[in-house]
Amino acid sequence: MKLLKKTGKNISAHCLLLFLLLISSTAFAVDPYLDWKTIESDNFYIHYGRGYERLAQKTANSAEQAHLKLQPFFNWQPGEKTHLVISDEMDAANGFATPLFFNRSVLFMAPPDSANTLEDFDDWLETLITHEYAHILHLDKSTGGVSILRKIFGRHFLLFPNAMQPNWFVEGLATYQETDQQQAIGRGQSSVFKMMMRTEVQNETKPVAQVNLPLRSWPTGTAPYLYGVNFYQFIEETYGKKAIQQLIENYSNNIIPFMINRNSAQVLGKDIDALWREFSHWLDDKYKDERVDGIEGRKITQSGYNTGSPALSADGELYYVENGAFEHAALMQRMVNGNVQLAEVQSTGAQIDVHSRSGVLLTQLEFCDEYNIYSEIYILAPGETAAKAITECGRFRSAAWSPDGERIVAVQTDKARSRMVVLDREGKILEQLWVGNNTDIVSQLKWSPDATKILAAVFRTASGWNIEQFDIQTKKWRAITDDRFIDMYPSYSDNGASILFSSERTGRYQVYRYTQSNESLEQITRVNSGAFNPFQLNRSSPLYYVGYNHNGRDIYQLDNTDYATDVALKTTNQNPVALASKVAVSAVKDYSAFSSLRPRWWFPFIFVNNDRSEYGITTAGGDALGIHNYFLDIAYDTQNKWLVGDVSYAWANNFSIGYRRSTDILKDINGDFAVARNVDDVFVSAALNYPSIESSVSYQFGLLVSESTDGRRAEGIPVQRDTSDNILGTAVIYNNARDYIRSISQSDGRGIRLLAETYEALDSDFAGEVYSLDWREYIGLGSQNVLALRLVQGWGTDNPRPFRLGGEDNDFDAFSFINPVSEPLFGRRNYALRGYAEGLVQLRGRRMQLASMEWRFPGSLIERGWMAPPVGIIQWSGAVFAESGAAYNDSRPDEYFSSVGFELQGDINLFYGLTSRMVLGFASGLDENIGEDRFYFNLGASF
Repeated sequence: MKLLKKTGKNISAHCLLLFLLLISSTAFAVDPYLDWKTIESDNFYIHYGRGYERLAQKTANSAEQAHLKLQPFFNWQPGEKTHLVISDEMDAANGFATPLFFNRSVLFMAPPDSANTLEDFDDWLETLITHEYAHILHLDKSTGGVSILRKIFGRHFLLFPNAMQPNWFVEGLATYQETDQQQAIGRGQSSVFKMMMRTEVQNETKPVAQVNLPLRSWPTGTAPYLYGVNFYQFIEETYGKKAIQQLIENYSNNIIPFMINRNSAQVLGKDIDALWREFSHWLDDKYKDERVDGIEGRKITQSGYNTGSPALSADGELYYVENGAFEHAALMQRMVNGNVQLAEVQSTGAQIDVHSRSGVLLTQLEFCDEYNIYSEIYILAPGETAAKAITECGRFRSAAWSPDGERIVAVQTDKARSRMVVLDREGKILEQLWVGNNTDIVSQLKWSPDATKILAAVFRTASGWNIEQFDIQTKKWRAITDDRFIDMYPSYSDNGASILFSSERTGRYQVYRYTQSNESLEQITRVNSGAFNPFQLNRSSPLYYVGYNHNGRDIYQLDNTDYATDVALKTTNQNPVALASKVAVSAVKDYSAFSSLRPRWWFPFIFVNNDRSEYGITTAGGDALGIHNYFLDIAYDTQNKWLVGDVSYAWANNFSIGYRRSTDILKDINGDFAVARNVDDVFVSAALNYPSIESSVSYQFGLLVSESTDGRRAEGIPVQRDTSDNILGTAVIYNNARDYIRSISQSDGRGIRLLAETYEALDSDFAGEVYSLDWREYIGLGSQNVLALRLVQGWGTDNPRPFRLGGEDNDFDAFSFINPVSEPLFGRRNYALRGYAEGLVQLRGRRMQLASMEWRFPGSLIERGWMAPPVGIIQWSGAVFAESGAAYNDSRPDEYFSSVGFELQGDINLFYGLTSRMVLGFASGLDENIGEDRFYFNLGASF
C-alpha cells in the first residue's frame, strides 16, 4: 500500500488565516504584562495600562471629536464601539487600525520629534486619532449586498470591500482626512509633503502600476500617503468633494473584490488609468513650474534614502549617518581624502552629537524587553569601532554633549510627557532641569559653547514648533522664534554668537541664521527642495545641511554663505488652537479579554473527492489587545464517519497549543482505496524571546503528539497497527542576518538553529534522541550580491524517525508568520536536496549532513503590476548553487550526493500588499545512479 498525501484543505485554511492576519495587524500584541484597564465613551472602548489615566481621558476626548467630524463624511456608524489601545511600547510616532475581528486601533503615544512627514499638527494625539479613525470608518463601511452577507457570515475579511484596494487608496484617504488646510495641519498641506511631491513631479511622476505596489525605490513606504492624499485633493478640486464620497459609497457595495476600475468608471466615467493620466497633468500644473534657481550646496554623499543626522565637532570635523538602501546604516566621518566609516548604527534613525575628546554621542532605538522598544544613549569613544550603551530602558530621544565632554543633557519621554535631565558619561542622572506639560515636545538639543544654555526645537500647543533656548541657571525657556511656522534643527555657530535652524516660512524648508546680539534673522539658502539640519563652524567656513533629492536625503555642502539676506523675525502667522472638549466616560474597569474574544465571523467549506466528503466551518478570533488569538476549522467527514479539523491558540509571542484531527488515505498497489487512517496531532510550544534591533535569541520548547489508528477499511484489508510519534524538544535560535531596503536576500549575518529532541519522554514507536544544527551564513559581496552558505547536521541515536533528503521543497511555512512558536520547528526530518527525488532509500537514515553554497545576484527592480488582477512584480534576481548531502545510520556517511543548478527568483506582490518570493529553478543531480535533471517551482526562498 502507498500513502496518499493529505488534502490541501488545512493548507488553504492556514493561508486564509495568514491573509486575514496580514491585513488586520491583529497578530501584533502590546505588552501583556501591564495592568490593563478599560473605560468607555459613547463610541469607543479605551484600553490602557495603569498610570495612563490622563492619556485615556484625552484619547476619549479626541476620539469623540474625530467621530463628530468624520461620521457625516463617511455616512457610516459602526455597529459596535471601536476599541482604542493606548500603546507606549515604542519611542516612535505611529499607529494602525483594523476592522478585523472588530474595529480596533493601536495608538503609539510617542510624538514626532523631527521634520520627517509627521511634524505638522496642533495636537499629535488628535491628528493620529483622526487618521486612524478615518481608516476604521472607511474600512468598516459596507452597504447593499455586502451588508446582507456580513449579517450572515459576520466580519469575514472578504466582506470589507474597502480593504480590497491599493494601499494608496486607503492611506491617501486617511491622510486627506487628517489634513486641515485652514488650520494648516496634516500631511496634505505640509511643506515636507509638498517638497516630496514637487521632487517627484520634477523627476517624472510614478505610474499607478508602480504606486499600487509596496515600493523599494524612493520614497518607499511614504509613497501611498504622498500620492494618495494628492490624488484625493485632485478629485476634490476637479470633480468635487462629493465625488470622493460617491467613490466610497459605491465601492462599499462591491461584492467582487478588486473592482477598482469599474467603481471609478461608474462614479466618474473613467477607469483609474485614465484618472491617473489626468492626475499627472494636474500635478504638472501644480508643481512643475515651482522650480527655483537659488543658493544650493553640492551633494557630498550619494547614498540617499534616510542619510542624515550630521554633526560638527568644535574643530570643524563633519560626522553623519549614512543610511541608504543597499548597506547597513553607518556612522561616517568626512575626511580630506574621503568619507570613513567609524561604526555601524541602527537603521531605525540614529541621532548624533560629537565631542572631539569624548567621542560621538548617539540616541537610537533598542529593545528594553520583549515588548518594549525604547530610545537609548550610546557613546562611540575615539578609536573604538562599536558604540556602547550607557542607558538601559532609558527612553532618551535626544541628547547632547556638554562643552567639556563630561556631561550629557538629554530629553526623557514617558507617558507622552518630557523632561530634560543631565547625565554623567556612565548614564547616571545627575540633575533634572525641566519637566514639560502634557503636550510639550522638546528635541534636537545642543549645549551652548559657554555651558550656560541649552538650545532646542520645542513644540507647544499654543505656538507650534519654534526654536527656544533654556537658561540653566534660571531654569527658564526663551523663545528665539515665536510663530506657527515649523522651525527645527537648531545648532550653534560662531562660538555661540549665532544660531542656525531650518524653517518652512517661505513654503520650503531653508536654512536661517539668527544673530543673538541684535536678534536679527538672515536666510542663507534658497534651495529648490528643502534644507534641514544645518551646521556651520563660523561664517567663513562651509555650511553643511541635509538636502532632499529624488533618491531621498543626502548631505550637502555650501561653501559660500555671503549671499544671506535679512528677513523679518517676527511674523503674524498665528493660528488659534482649540483642543477637544472633555467627554463623559464610564468608571474604570479591569481589562477583560473575554469581552472581545468571541468569534465575529464564520464561513462554510466543503471538500469532496473519491475518498472523503468533508463539510465544515472555519473561524478565528482574538482579543482587543492582540494578546490572545485562536483559529478553528472543524468539519465532519461523512464518508469516513470522522470529525476532522484544526483548533489552535496562541498567547502573545510566548505560548501556543493546538490540536488537529485529520484523515490519511492508504491505497493498494492498484491505486484503489484500502484504509482511511485517523490521525490525531497535538502540539504545545513555548518560547523565551530576547530580541534586539540587530539580532534575536529565542529559547523554544515543544511537545508533539501524533497518534494514528484505523478508521474505514476496504473489504479484505487487514487491520493496520496503531502508531505513535511523540516528541519532546528544545531549541535555541539565533539570528542577526540583515535585510536592507533593496536586498535581494538576507545579507551580512547568520541564522543558527540548535535543536535537541527525545522520543523517550513519552510512549512512541520511535526511540532515542535527535540533535540537529542548522547554520546559515550570509556574506554581502557588494552591489546586492550575496554568498549564502548552509550547513546542516542531524544526529539520531537508537531508532528515531529517520531523516529524508530529496526534492526541492524549501522550509517556507506561511503559518510560522502567524505564530513563531508553532509546530514545524520540531519533528522535522525532511530536507530538500535539489536534483534528487523524494523518498529514495539511499537518502534516508537516522543521521544526515547537508551543505549548500549559493551565489545570489541582482537582476532588476521592476515595480510594476496590474490593478486587476491584483498582481505585480517588485524585482527579480538569480542564484547559482551547488550542494551535497548524505543520510546514513553509522558514524559517518559512505557516500555524498551532490548537485548543481540555478534559480530565477521574483518578488511577486498579490492583492496589493502581500509580497512573496517565487522561484523557478533547475537542478542537476550529479550522481549517475539516482541523480536527475529537475525543474521546479517554489514559494519562498531556498534558505
